[in-house]
Amino acid sequence: MYEVVLERDDCTMCGNCVELDETLFTFDDDDRATIVGSEREDDVDELETDDIEIYKEAADNCTGECIEVYDDEGNPA
Repeated sequence: MYEVVLERDDCTMCGNCVELDETLFTFDDDDRATIVGSEREDDVDELETDDIEIYKEAADNCTGECIEVYDDEGNPA
């Protein structure tokens, strides 16, 4: 199991993640990206998933560097 984290305070609203997959990322009411189906605490979205390829691609393309993917030991995936 992997954890995907989106630090919304660092979001530059570039839209790269949303353009990549609108079923996994969307813009919230404040025009910042959010992970669909995630839990939010203190403006940080967190999602546990087994399928990380699209999330890793989103992290690589994020201009705000606000998306991170971690393995089950907390190491960057």
